[in-house]
Amino acid sequence: MESLGALTASQPIAGGLELQAGPARLRIQALADGIFRVWVHPDGRPFPAHPFSYAVRPESFAAAPPSVTLHRGEDHLVLVLGAWRVVVQRDPVRLHFEGPSGTPLAADSFGPVWEADRIAVWKRRAEGERFFGLGEKTGRLERTGRAYENWNTDDSGYDTRDDPLYKTIPFYLALCPTADQHVETYGIFFDNTFRSWFDFGGRAPEHVSFGADGGALVYYFLAGPTPADVLRRYTWLTGRFALPPRWALGYHQSRWSYYPEAVVRALVAEFRARGLPLDVVHLDIHYMDGYRIFTWDPERFPDPKRLAEDLRREGVRLVTIVDPGVKVDPGYRLHDEGLAEDVFVRYPDGRLYAGEVWPGRCYFPDFTDPKARDWFGRYVGEFLRTGVAGFWCDMNEPSVFGGGTMPDLVVHRLEGRGGTHREAHNVYGLLMARAVWEACRRHAPDRRPFVITRAAYAGVQRYACVWTGDNVADWSHLHQALTMMLSLGLSGEPFSGSDIGGFIGTPTPELYARWIQLGACSPLFRTHTAHGTPAQEPWSFGEEVEAIARKYLTWRYRLLPYLYTCFAEHLRTGLPVLRPLWLHHFDDPRTHDIEDAFLLGPHLLVAPVLEPGARTRRVYLPAGRWYDFWSDRCYEGPADVLVEAPLDVLPVFVRSGTVLPLGPAVQHTDEPCEFLELHVYPGTGGGTLYEDDGHSWAYESGAFRRTTFTLEASATTLSLKADVEGTYRSPLKHLTLCWHDCDGPAQLKVDGRVAAVRYETTRRLLYAELSVHFAHVRT
Repeated sequence: MESLGALTASQPIAGGLELQAGPARLRIQALADGIFRVWVHPDGRPFPAHPFSYAVRPESFAAAPPSVTLHRGEDHLVLVLGAWRVVVQRDPVRLHFEGPSGTPLAADSFGPVWEADRIAVWKRRAEGERFFGLGEKTGRLERTGRAYENWNTDDSGYDTRDDPLYKTIPFYLALCPTADQHVETYGIFFDNTFRSWFDFGGRAPEHVSFGADGGALVYYFLAGPTPADVLRRYTWLTGRFALPPRWALGYHQSRWSYYPEAVVRALVAEFRARGLPLDVVHLDIHYMDGYRIFTWDPERFPDPKRLAEDLRREGVRLVTIVDPGVKVDPGYRLHDEGLAEDVFVRYPDGRLYAGEVWPGRCYFPDFTDPKARDWFGRYVGEFLRTGVAGFWCDMNEPSVFGGGTMPDLVVHRLEGRGGTHREAHNVYGLLMARAVWEACRRHAPDRRPFVITRAAYAGVQRYACVWTGDNVADWSHLHQALTMMLSLGLSGEPFSGSDIGGFIGTPTPELYARWIQLGACSPLFRTHTAHGTPAQEPWSFGEEVEAIARKYLTWRYRLLPYLYTCFAEHLRTGLPVLRPLWLHHFDDPRTHDIEDAFLLGPHLLVAPVLEPGARTRRVYLPAGRWYDFWSDRCYEGPADVLVEAPLDVLPVFVRSGTVLPLGPAVQHTDEPCEFLELHVYPGTGGGTLYEDDGHSWAYESGAFRRTTFTLEASATTLSLKADVEGTYRSPLKHLTLCWHDCDGPAQLKVDGRVAAVRYETTRRLLYAELSVHFAHVRT
């Protein structure tokens, strides 16, 4: 393979530098503070303003490059942007990055290399450097020592060692030790949609490499120094998840499939009769007429609009599955209209490509063509008018029976550039989700879309949430669900979940109980199971497990004010909802290995039980004081602690200095939320409560209310301040302060007035009723 030779010419450009090294041309350019793009044209052709990208937000490319300073030395060129430097060696051309510590980061070993269409980048792995990311991958959360492939694949019933799976997110985050015993963090995003690979020292321990079978040789360096800085920059580049409709954070019940209509109605009635919260029912492929997408079986679902209206009165919404394949069936409306509008993919000789999926032989829309996306969106609009609330995009790797996917030579329009399935495959699912999301915005402009997709590429968080595909009712998959959700969050997608209980097979009652506990903390909280498996509703495993499910379903709904605030935090900062411990404790090496516990937002540490028969749980608590959520027992970290974890207990700990908002126990999110508790845990810190109407886009125009709490508290003294931002008028009417680990009754003043208090001796809890609009509470 060829590589960059000696520097022969250089020229400053806006935000960077363009270099000539033999026949190859190299451009290094800052897009924003701490974001550098490295772009190589091996054949030396001129660069356009920006590379084509489905992942990068158009707004990120439109931003004016920041000013950089160029220093020319005898052996090196140095680009300086704030605290960050790009150091370019002259002969041969090799580069590395430096941050505030001066530690070389992402240093080239062989650098960019190429042979025919194949491209790669080789870098040195620093001693002790550790790698995370790539989205949905099996195995450990940490990627060090393994190699991975990216080619979206329908791997139903995947093993916990299988690769690749359904999603391609070619972004990784590195933790690099510095000389002063701290950790500096950076990220690399290799924006290439062809079949690609990453090797984090699996074949050559001293190297990190990534490459692809074709496409552009372009990557982005995302600076730290903290993991939060890297994620803020990566999601500035590729986008963030807009606030979801609040109902999407409730509980979803699904299976392949609930039908006919009477079964759906009975399911909802049973949830309500048993006092089990429920917001969403998913309809799998049996609602369709012969598996034809955007149809209803006239016998099973004779009046879907009335069904949707009746369920809405119960506080329940319908989400329907939609696949990309359009049945080859003259007279079927989508078939005929799709042919007339020329929206299906073809072979190079112009013949239509047809593949076998659920309806039989199918044509496939070319979602890389704006015309096809708009055409598909028309039928989304019709389903919205029927009363469908959200869309579940499946089989969009794209999956084709018999051959896995389309042949490489199938032609796609690729926004008018033209190309083959080699380039389009990994973005097919992303663009299907985009088509649905854009249709929802177009046809229901006052409502936030809900789209869930199985296949994805980087930037999917702009359009859809995801789930981890066709998992198995097995304890290893329970653990795998956690590591996958954490990795997806580290890769820009904050809204993910797994099929609770497992899609394939039948969970034991114990496994389902432990999975429903993890699900209650998952951004997407959905039970789903395969055709032909036994019932997997919360009451299907006996009275004990039903009671456990009820406990954690109820807890989930009480957590909604906090969870919704976490999504608002993601929109501002790019931080995920689920976080590995090292995201906030990256200077603590003990946290780097922990993948069986996680942070839920900034304040809660959750340690799910992931092994059969376990009734205790060993947990590592980082530095600081932590309170057991259920018992209020206090622990001092850093420490390993052994806690009781009977089947009905999910170990949860609250960081000291936290203000935690908890809502009422409700059956669905449409119930009025007029009551809120503020749980205060002694220490210095605070918290946030974000509110808006939960369904519209008005928050983008300032119609939200963000209350920032500042806390200083001990066992005997308290000062709690509230600062409010935004124009939204909160519907809250009652606010209760719950002061944990309080020594005894104390006089509290709310905005200068003495408040009535109640003290619970056994739990050392002090309660006080507050004005919803209070500014300062103090002893």
